Amino acid sequence: MRPTLLLLFFTSIICLGQNKKGTLSDISNKYQLIRELLDTDALRQHHTDYSCQETSEKGSLAFYYNGSELKHIVHSYEKGHVKFRDEFYIWDDQLFFQYAIHNIWYKDYEKNKYGKRKMVNVTITLEERFYFKDNRIIKCQFKDFENKSNYPKRIRTNHVRNKNVGCDQATKALEKFAILSTYQEIKVEDACNLPRSITHGNVQNMILEASE
Repeated sequence: MRPTLLLLFFTSIICLGQNKKGTLSDISNKYQLIRELLDTDALRQHHTDYSCQETSEKGSLAFYYNGSELKHIVHSYEKGHVKFRDEFYIWDDQLFFQYAIHNIWYKDYEKNKYGKRKMVNVTITLEERFYFKDNRIIKCQFKDFENKSNYPKRIRTNHVRNKNVGCDQATKALEKFAILSTYQEIKVEDACNLPRSITHGNVQNMILEASE
């Protein structure tokens, strides 16, 4: 490769990296601003609860507005031993950040130091983060961790590093946002068909096993 072309190549890579860094910084600033408004109860809220008789599932949808502008959506629901939560952060009617968390709990048996089996409560936490600009995915992250009742030190999300992962689920995050947005002005009639959360890896099998 010629020196001039090589220089242009590396210059373009550096520019792309700087643009991405600037975009992520902008996303972080918008996220912090919305969190401050939420934490100080400065946003108008519209909340609705729902249930799905087919699956004995209960949930809620909450929309948060700054004036008439939608800023935040929270979709929470639970079924059996699984609790889900989807959070959507919006700016100028566009999704710029989506956060999803699943808590799956079940009982297990472990041997103590004396060789006796003891029942323990196990909670698996799974989290996804999607970063968008102009409906284009910028970055995707995933983390998972486990807590057991026989371990006194509890692991929290800020103790676990995010892993950068493939963005094959990003389109579904945008689709979920688009569907849930339509429920701002209407009553939730068909709750069983509302879009659900994390589908990373073998999560669905874990959810099924925990729900049994």
